[in-house]
Amino acid sequence: MVEYLEHLFEFTSLESCGKCFPCRIGSTRGKEMIQGARLNGKKMDRALFNDLLETMEIGSLCALGGGLPLGVKNALQYFGNELNEHFKA
Repeated sequence: MVEYLEHLFEFTSLESCGKCFPCRIGSTRGKEMIQGARLNGKKMDRALFNDLLETMEIGSLCALGGGLPLGVKNALQYFGNELNEHFKA
């Protein structure tokens, strides 16, 4: 599931038009956070990750950046047991 989330952030960062900061920068930072957790074992800060999702959801100008958090939140809700190992306790 963590690879799926990484793919969502990577796709959004590649397809972003760059017009708004939440989508352009947020998708890249999300991808970096997940890659750090997946590849380097670096635990993610859940509050920071949730803030990133909220900023993208509220601040993005289009459905690409604004819609990404929905899939991520659903994955966290339904696959929390699998994803919790990548977050700080």
